Amino acid sequence: MQALVREGILRGVRGPRGGYLLARKRQLVSAGDILRASGAVEGPAHDPTSELMVKVVLPALSAAETEFERAIGRISLDDMAQLAVSENASETAKKRA
Repeated sequence: MQALVREGILRGVRGPRGGYLLARKRQLVSAGDILRASGAVEGPAHDPTSELMVKVVLPALSAAETEFERAIGRISLDDMAQLAVSENASETAKKRA
């Protein structure tokens, strides 16, 4: 949670009813912002030594990572919340049927 605070996604609230609140509008927080702040998206863990890794695998992974980051950057926290509400409504309707 502290990483999300450091990145300006959440803000801490002190006191007996304290906790965390969004620091900016849901529409302005992307899935990519959350992943980067949480450390879930990182570079390679070690230096490549093989020519195949350097010339073929890493460039392909880099291109894929760039596309992935673009895609998750277009998904806002508001989008995720609306999807969750929509899915919950669908599940509730199925249970009632």
